Amino acid sequence: MGLEIEAVSKLGQSVALRAATEWLASHTDERTASLTELAAAELSRPTQRAKLDTLIQHIGHQVTEQLESALERFTDDIASSLTAVEEALSSVDLSDTALLADDADPEVLAQRIRRSLPRQDLGRCYEIALDQSCRYLVQIVRNLPSFQPRALAEVLSRATAQAAQLDDILARLPRTSLYAPQGTDNDDEFREEYLRYIGANLDRLELLGLSMKDRPRLALSVAYLSLTVSGKKQQRGNWFSEPDRQAHSGVRVESALVNRTYVRGEAGSGKTTLLDWLAVTAARGGFTGNLQEWNGMVPFPVRLRAYADTSLPTKPEEFVTGWLAGIMPAGWVHRALQSGKALLLVDGVDEVRPEKRTNVREWLRELVQTFPAARVVVTARPAATDEKWLAELDFSSVELGQMSPGDVKVFLKRWHEAAGAPEEAQRRLVTQLESREHLQSLASSPLLCAMLCALNLGRVSELPQSRMELYAAALTMLLDLRDAERGIARILTTSDKTVLLRDLAWRLTLGELSQLPTAKVHEHVARKIRSMPNVDEEPSAVVTHLLERSGVIREPVPGQVDFVHRTFQEYLAGEEAMQDGQVETLVAHAHQDSWTQTIILAGGHGQRTQVTELLTAILDLADRDAGQARRLQLLAAACLETVRDVDPDVCDRIDAIIRDQLVPPRSAEETTSLATIGHRVLRYLPASLEELSSAMAVATVRSAALVASPEAIARLAAYARDPRQEVQRALINAWLSFDVQRYAEVVLADAPLENGIARVESIRLFPHLFRLRHLESVEVWLPRNESLGSLSLVKDLPPVRDFFAWTSGEIDLSPFAQVTRKMIYLRGAQRYTNLELLPDAANLGLYQNEQWRSLDFLRGKQARFVHLSAVAPDCDLSALREVIGLHGLYCKGWNVAKIASALPGLKVLGPTSDEPIDLRPVRGRSLTLMLDQRNTYIGVEDLGPDVEVQWEI
Repeated sequence: MGLEIEAVSKLGQSVALRAATEWLASHTDERTASLTELAAAELSRPTQRAKLDTLIQHIGHQVTEQLESALERFTDDIASSLTAVEEALSSVDLSDTALLADDADPEVLAQRIRRSLPRQDLGRCYEIALDQSCRYLVQIVRNLPSFQPRALAEVLSRATAQAAQLDDILARLPRTSLYAPQGTDNDDEFREEYLRYIGANLDRLELLGLSMKDRPRLALSVAYLSLTVSGKKQQRGNWFSEPDRQAHSGVRVESALVNRTYVRGEAGSGKTTLLDWLAVTAARGGFTGNLQEWNGMVPFPVRLRAYADTSLPTKPEEFVTGWLAGIMPAGWVHRALQSGKALLLVDGVDEVRPEKRTNVREWLRELVQTFPAARVVVTARPAATDEKWLAELDFSSVELGQMSPGDVKVFLKRWHEAAGAPEEAQRRLVTQLESREHLQSLASSPLLCAMLCALNLGRVSELPQSRMELYAAALTMLLDLRDAERGIARILTTSDKTVLLRDLAWRLTLGELSQLPTAKVHEHVARKIRSMPNVDEEPSAVVTHLLERSGVIREPVPGQVDFVHRTFQEYLAGEEAMQDGQVETLVAHAHQDSWTQTIILAGGHGQRTQVTELLTAILDLADRDAGQARRLQLLAAACLETVRDVDPDVCDRIDAIIRDQLVPPRSAEETTSLATIGHRVLRYLPASLEELSSAMAVATVRSAALVASPEAIARLAAYARDPRQEVQRALINAWLSFDVQRYAEVVLADAPLENGIARVESIRLFPHLFRLRHLESVEVWLPRNESLGSLSLVKDLPPVRDFFAWTSGEIDLSPFAQVTRKMIYLRGAQRYTNLELLPDAANLGLYQNEQWRSLDFLRGKQARFVHLSAVAPDCDLSALREVIGLHGLYCKGWNVAKIASALPGLKVLGPTSDEPIDLRPVRGRSLTLMLDQRNTYIGVEDLGPDVEVQWEI
């Protein structure tokens, strides 16, 4: 702060001097005397007076340290404000009588000072400095020891102990500021209470498919199943001067999360479960791997469905709801957000009305601009927005994929264990899944898997053939079969319950709501019962029964009712629409993504004439509205999944549209939208890619991969003969979406690959690489959650071209010996050993927790770019001059002046550090600086025209 630091120190010493003067004067009745005169009267020896000076200086330093923390946000000239505080304190009466009149309360003292001075507005800095200084004055005066006349020398002999006591007292004083108007004394205590609350209330996983009273409580922290995502990272670290621009596919979601992430996923894909798991794990500090840095974060879950009919929260304190809100310290959420210790989890963009989603984005924009250090994860269905919806706010977009066969097996095991189901039930379901391919396609999400598990547990007959049958069977089981099997008296028939739930679902859908007030539910049920002659129960009893026994609706918070999963609402609303002849209403909303699934499922409920009318109207609307044509055409095509009977001319019309206008896709964006058709898209994809451009061929491969069914493997096997590198790369990217062994055997075994190279992103693929007969070398890019404790597995791999991995502990580098590679990049180890065995590599990166004390292992090595972690202060950098072909250096925590001196010919420099980095030593050099926007740099504006600056995020 320069002059500001001096001003703060001056005020700190002034507070200490005034307190000491008052302390001595209170025992001598000489309040007009100076401190020097008072000390001379009490202390005869110079050494005693020196002790007094030391004590006062120490107190002054203590006060200064506290003031610096309280005033650190004021960056402008604050000297005048602090001088005004000094003057105010110098004139105030601090006698015992005056302090007792103020009840020894610093707040009352501060108000007395303000009243005694001419009224003037000296700014916020003055107000805070005065309040804090009064707190320190009162505490010092109250806690310095009393003494009898002539006993001061004895008191000072205990000055060291007294100073330590004051250290503790002052450190515990509240530090007020804009973000802490009442101090931070209770922050830690409330934080612990809040984290316990989050951990206890969100650590549960509801087993959908079981009714409310039969549903066991399963710990989410135990049962959580990590799913895979695809997408592109918006944020990255410094990796070899060029970012990894390839889309990642098959990566576990935890590895894809960055400071701002937009997670998109279909209904039932596990979006809400993911956010709940993040909240619980953050609350308990249980993150490992890629998210280990998130330990210590304070999670704030925000369910957008709660704001579907109300304004979004404009006060961060509104993020804390429930029983703890009343005891939360003022400004606590603000402080968490501002400090970078907050994890905001925003669930369900798709659950607010389309016209309000712009408000959500603007709300997020204001939030991340106000609190740029906060971590934010937002979820939505893909139909609600595209992947670029939050790109301008620096959000990385990823999409939850379908469950792989391995994921399904893990899910089945955990579900049956949680439900206390017999092993026979699990074995029966696994057998049916392995022998019936249509069930494998049904088991594509956690929701559908849960339904299959529940149906299998409750019956021994054949499981459903389609999604419509699966939903119907699940509802029948929830609404009737389980109570009947247990002999529980029914107050409504299954059809009566269905009629009531259909009515509620349709009302929610028409109003574009996700929940209704409980009182409104009672009104709607009472109104509907009047048209149901066989229902004699009171409306209140009916609502209670539906909430307690149906397993379909619930009261998530007192006073609000919603469907346990939105899919049930969409299924029942679609049925109600067809029962009530609401085809025109469906068509009127066909352009809205929030209605997509309701319309698709309505097609499965409709009679032939209704479905023909519905699809014809949607297609005619597409012909008239060019801007919405593709969306509407895809919607009509997606309806064929559920439709049982429709006019053949309509079928032919949709087939022609898919074949001539939608397939093959021309880009990644079209591929994503084409996925709405589901597994049916396979029948329209070409048998060969030969006549397609590279972009269309890659998009076609991705379309088949998104289906992730056994039929898709057969189609991809045909595509694997295409020699184009882009196609081969897309085939490798799809590997983790399938059973990895079968995919290797059927699809990749004879594939030419990308010049004989395969890029693998999971250790799970390593055992199957030998099945790829044309494989010559591999590129290994492992995510942080697959951290390696040893590199021994490298010996069992084909020749490695690139190797990027996170490591831990002491890592022996000898497995890399005698093999020239394009890139070796390792992070996270405590230290690396056998460094002399490292081969030459165009890009070499080694980050370890210990400082480098010697770089001699680099002498004579060939490397174009070198990345290294911090070096010891006395580390000799001259070894870098002997690196053959060195063009660029990326380093963390290095002194730029030493780099400039040691490497005068360096062309690219990428320095990073947790501390400000002074770049002035390289000004005037012909050099490219790769600077991280998250770091602080000094002297950027003084570098000169020959220094090129490239900013990275």
